[in-house]
Order: sequence, then structure tokens, then C-alpha cells
Amino acid sequence: MKSLPRNARIRGEPFLPSRFIFGDAVDDEGLEGSEYLVHTESPAFICRLVGNDDTDFPGRESEGLASAVLYDEAEKITVYVCNLRLRLFDFNFYDEIEPNVGQLQDICDEAMRAYQKLQKAYAERDAAGPPPREMRTGPTKPLPPAERQQAISQLIEQARLAVGKPMGGMQLAAAVQMALMAGDQAVFTEAQLALLAEPDARQLLIQRARDAVAFPEVLRKDGSVVSFELWALPFAFSRSQGGVWWHFPRLEALEVALADALEVPEKSILWISPTLFTVDMLNERGCQDLVQLAPVMDAGCDFAPLDPESSRATYEAARKTNDQQLVMAWIPFLVERGALPMDKARRLARRALDVAMPLVQQAVAAEMEYGEAELFAPLPWWEALSSGMRAWNRKRLGVTAALLAASQGGIEKLEAVAEYQPEIQGFDVALRVKGRDEVEARVPWLVVPDVAPDRDAAWRDLADCLREAGMPLSQSVARLH
Repeated sequence: MKSLPRNARIRGEPFLPSRFIFGDAVDDEGLEGSEYLVHTESPAFICRLVGNDDTDFPGRESEGLASAVLYDEAEKITVYVCNLRLRLFDFNFYDEIEPNVGQLQDICDEAMRAYQKLQKAYAERDAAGPPPREMRTGPTKPLPPAERQQAISQLIEQARLAVGKPMGGMQLAAAVQMALMAGDQAVFTEAQLALLAEPDARQLLIQRARDAVAFPEVLRKDGSVVSFELWALPFAFSRSQGGVWWHFPRLEALEVALADALEVPEKSILWISPTLFTVDMLNERGCQDLVQLAPVMDAGCDFAPLDPESSRATYEAARKTNDQQLVMAWIPFLVERGALPMDKARRLARRALDVAMPLVQQAVAAEMEYGEAELFAPLPWWEALSSGMRAWNRKRLGVTAALLAASQGGIEKLEAVAEYQPEIQGFDVALRVKGRDEVEARVPWLVVPDVAPDRDAAWRDLADCLREAGMPLSQSVARLH
């Protein structure tokens, strides 16, 4: 390839364009209200195309294609109409040959048949969804016992040395990033658990892991570094069937609409992840595999927290069962750092939800049947997890308690007993009538997913919620025999 002088003549290419070309155009006010038709063969012309035309002419009720070329006395223009409710007008001819009425009608009839084929092709493309992208799974590489213990010890020591030392904090951030990216979940988990007696070092270690997820930086092949922020749309829905699917390619359509609604600058990046994360998926890896999300999305691929093929087979088997369930999930999206201030996101949250909800529903419905759905305002990742989980816990507990109170004569007649259950990463809250041992209803109160889930914070949140409702709460501790 070489640059051409500005006065160089341009030769025509041997490629011949399609005889009929349809397309939109923009003016100073944006997208024009009509499409354009270009006829490339002789007689070459361009004209406007609009739909929803109800002009009356002989043959409008015919089953096949029927048309007429009319003359608008008021506008002094020639108009082509047909029973497809389409109108062509503003004919401009570009060579010396101009057709008569019969010739123009035949050309326009052929153009309308081509337009029908084009709309059918568009519909088939939309039905098929966007072209599949490569899916990449995060590494899961358990280290040999000796290497794992060495990695844990090194991370613990770096956390201790980083307390009160800014330079040590930077070194700790790099060490945490490498530990999470390596794929052995036990390294970080065991390190933060070993520091329970040293809250300052432990909190510093946890915060560096949270920052690695919430503020990822991607080093591209050209050597440039892009800084992102991870946000999410909390999404709750119900299902009457078993299993939950998690990959929805049509969510890509949400990117432009969400960026416009949140007024993200035109040259800044906003990328939606077609992978939806449920509570179980986040708890399974302690949110640690989310550090893989930004590099995978920046490479133009989709992130797969689980093996897609085996996960799909499990889902297809589970969906054949009847299993009423309520699901809390999050739709992550990356924003270039600094492009979406928090105050702007709060101000534009309602507009973003109005734009996003129909597109999210279409994307999910194309892959999985669901019942009622609710979308929450976009927030930075950890705030989205916390607010979404708190709202979901309160909603389920509130509905269950209200129904029980209505049948038992009031909320003051009820009491709650909660028992922590590790298998659900949360508390099983039993509601019963005061003075009775029988449990009338049960509802889970889940811990907010995190790199280091805070069980005590979940208990305090539950206690505060029931205190506001005026319901006594006690805790049952499971005993092992």
C-alpha cells in the first residue's frame, strides 16, 4: 500500500455493485425519516422510500404484488405506490436515458421484490443472533501442595509488610493480581483466613483483591495499557423449570443503548458481558475468576466461568424438571476508567433502566424461559453485589413474613430463628409463631458474594432488618455429633 497524490486520478474497479441498493441517510438532525433506493443500471436513479403508505389505487387488494405510478398534482412529483404499503418518490435520474411510466413501474416492481428479500434476510439474521464469539474459560490450576503452601506464605508475608507502607502496598497489589490470575483459588483464600488475627493486614489483602476485580488494567499486544472500571446491572428473575443458563449473546445489543443512556463519552469504551453471573457461580470461585473478565472482553471474546459444553448439557437436563426458583444474578459491564462518574450514573439510572430492560428481556428469553424479572440500577461491581443482594434478601423475607403474618394475626405474633448453612453461603431463617416449636415458613438470607464473604455482616444485616420489622431473632448453632 502507498499514499496517492491529491491530484491523482482514480480508476474504476472491476467489481459491479448490486442493481438495487437500499440504505439510510443522516442529516444535521440525525437519521432521516426515509430510506433511499439507488438503481445502479441504466436508467440510473436515486429515490426516497417510505413505508406505511395507504394511497388508494386499482389493485391494492390483490394477493400478489400490485402497483401504480401516480402523479401528485399538489407536490408536482411522480410517485410509485404498491400494495406492500411502500412508496417511492423524489426520483432523480443520473444519465441521459429517462424511462417512461411503464419502464419505471417495472423497475420499481423488481426493486420491491428485492426489498422483500432484503427484509427477510434481516429477519433471519436477527433471529439467528449475533455471530458467535470465542469463549475463553479462566485458568483453574491447583498447585502441588508444597508450591501452594509456599505461595500462601509469601502472600501472607507481603500483606504483613505492606501495612502502613505505600510502596509495600503497590508490591502487594501486584502479588495479589498474580495469585488470582494463576487460577489456584486456595492461595488467596487460605492467605486471608490465616490473617484473621491480624485485621489490618487481612483487610489490606482483601482490599487489593477487590481492587483487582473492580479496577482492572489490561496490557494490550501493542504495549498500551487500558484502565477499566467494572460495573453491573443486578438482575432478578423467577423460573418454573430447573437449571439456570448464563450466556446470552444478544446482550451485545445493550452496549450502545446503555452507553447513550448513561451519556458515556463517544470515544470511551463501554462493553457488556454476555455472561450473566448468579450467586452460586460467584460463590463457587469466591469472585476470584472475575479478574479474567476484562482481558477476555478486551480481546473481543466472551468469558466462560464454567465449561460451556458441559454446563449446557447440565442445563438442558435440569430444565426438563419442575423446580420453582428465584434467581439473583448480575450482568457485568466494563467502562473506561473515569468515563462514568457516580453522580452521573445515579442521575441517569432511571433512563438506563428504561432502555436496558426490554433488551435484557429479549436477550434472556432467546436462550432461557423465565417468569417475572426485575432489573436494578447500574452500580460499580461491589456496590452492585451488595445492594442487589440486600434488596433480594429483604424482598424474599418481607414477602414470606407478610403472607405468614396475614394468616397468623400480625407480625407481632411471629419470631425468627436463623442457622448458618455453609452449603448455601447464607442463613436459613425459620419463621414460627411465638410459643410454638413448629416452623411455619423458611426463607434463605444469603451472604453477599465476595473474595472473602463476610458472614458476620450478613448476620448484622438480618438482625437490623428484623429489628425494624419488630420481629425477635435468635440464632441456632448447628451441633456436630
